[in-house]
Amino acid sequence: MNDPSLIVSTNVDGAPVRIGERVKVVSHSSDGTISAGFLGHTGVVVALVYDDPVAQYPADPLIQVRVDGLGEDLFFMDELVPEWASAPLPRPPREKKTERPVPSVWRVQ
Repeated sequence: MNDPSLIVSTNVDGAPVRIGERVKVVSHSSDGTISAGFLGHTGVVVALVYDDPVAQYPADPLIQVRVDGLGEDLFFMDELVPEWASAPLPRPPREKKTERPVPSVWRVQ
């Protein structure tokens, strides 16, 4: 039997992540398909796996992620958050407040 799977360890144009990109595994798995040890951990994308290349290539691979101290596992894109997406947005520098003039009060009688 011929296995049609395609395992790619180089970047693929149109793939949702890049090789070497840091990603965080979601912190909760509603269906229990993610190994509990990986939940909430950050790792590095090491390969893109296309079980059915004709249907999946290039935009829908399984993503092989290596997490230090835990090993490697495969994830769907919706189970991962790219590190850039979870980083806080930079805040613009605060401008110095200028003193506002005290409003004049006019009384009408």
